Amino acid sequence: MHLTIFAAALLASAVSAREFILFDDINLRGVAHRETRDNDAACWNLNGKGDRASSVWGDNGCTTFYRERDCAGANWQQRGIAYTVPDFLNDHIWSFRNQC
Repeated sequence: MHLTIFAAALLASAVSAREFILFDDINLRGVAHRETRDNDAACWNLNGKGDRASSVWGDNGCTTFYRERDCAGANWQQRGIAYTVPDFLNDHIWSFRNQC
């Protein structure tokens, strides 16, 4: 019984996750960085070393990307694949929230 509950909890957490891949270059090219986080209101700061993103591949759901750390400043909402991103996100430290 406990194993069944544990397996159901694992499956539920996997379903509620959002995954996206950030690419350095437009059209999903260049060095890539993968993020997988829960679909919730949590704010996630990227590594703070000047993350770059010129395009984004996303699986499902919606993510709001922010110009500044701690989900502050200008923002942009992304669903699915974005072959380019707004200029204010290129070559800048930023954060995200898996909600729109």
